[in-house]
Amino acid sequence: MKRTGQLLKWMTLLFFAIALYATTIGQAISIEFAEGHHKHLFYDIFLRGLPLVILLTLLWTIKKKRKRLVNIGIGILTTIAAIGMFFWSILLMYSFSYGAWVNKAIIYRNKKNPEVTVNQQSWDIGVFGYAGERTVKITPFLELWNRVEDIDTTKIDRSEWDLLK
Repeated sequence: MKRTGQLLKWMTLLFFAIALYATTIGQAISIEFAEGHHKHLFYDIFLRGLPLVILLTLLWTIKKKRKRLVNIGIGILTTIAAIGMFFWSILLMYSFSYGAWVNKAIIYRNKKNPEVTVNQQSWDIGVFGYAGERTVKITPFLELWNRVEDIDTTKIDRSEWDLLK
């Protein structure tokens, strides 16, 4: 039983670490999911799992050696946090889970590495339409992700790229 408790503890801490990274630093780095459905799956698991994981922390935060009043306080605060995270996750669902950059056109393809492209993209927010555009160089990264860099097509070295548009 103790081993199961330790496993649950480390799984919840890992989930919190991934969630914290995904909503902070992960939003600022230039690596994105290559496929929109992978992104949606990741954020759906994150948003739906967060309240559950918060409630799971009760299993390893409430201890017999603590006073009963302290355990009751921990239980109440954890439940309030889980309810708050449930409503917060509903709000985040629209900004993280449903929007995605969609390729409108591939403008250039790299001559040496054809998988590296320069794309014109639009931010698709589903039924809410499109919210912006960008031109980026996309480099595949470990098959699941793309390294994305903003690029100015007027300054591109055309000897390295084939124009497709």
